[in-house]
Amino acid sequence: MLSARELSITWASHPLYWTWKQIPESRFSEVAELIIMWWLEICGTMNTKMLSPKTVYAAYLIVKFADRAYGLDFLSSEVSVEVGHLKSQRKVNLNRLYGRKQPLQHVHLLRRSRLLQHQERGALCKRKNGWIEIELESFYHDGNGEEVKMRLR
Repeated sequence: MLSARELSITWASHPLYWTWKQIPESRFSEVAELIIMWWLEICGTMNTKMLSPKTVYAAYLIVKFADRAYGLDFLSSEVSVEVGHLKSQRKVNLNRLYGRKQPLQHVHLLRRSRLLQHQERGALCKRKNGWIEIELESFYHDGNGEEVKMRLR
C-alpha cells in the first residue's frame, strides 16, 4: 500500500494546485487534496519483493471526491499498470458513479484482500465511508523482484 506522499503527483508541491491535509477517515497521516489543475498525472511504483510470492494481487486507486469538485466529466482518464515487461492500459470514467462533475482527491495502491469485490474489472465501487475503489488490473507475483508501476492521467 502506498500513501499519497509516496506517489509522484504532478505539481503536488505547488500550493496553488494541491494541499496536504489530515482527515480522520484516512489510514495515512496526510492525504493530497486537488484544488485546481489543468493536467492530472499520478504515478506509483513499488517493488514486488515486498509482496508474498505465488499470489494474485490487484492495483487499485482509492479516491474521495469533494462536494465542490468538478471537471472529471469532460474526458475519460487513462490508467495503466505495468509489471516487468507486461503493461495494461485503458480508459476509465471516474465520474460515472455520481453523474455529476467531481475531481480526483486522494489516491492509494492497496492489496486485493483489503478491498471490496468488484463485479467487473475497472468498476467503481463506493465504500460506506465515502471512499471509492477503482480496480486497475490484477497480476500474478511469481516471486521475481519486479517493479509494479501504476499511472493515472
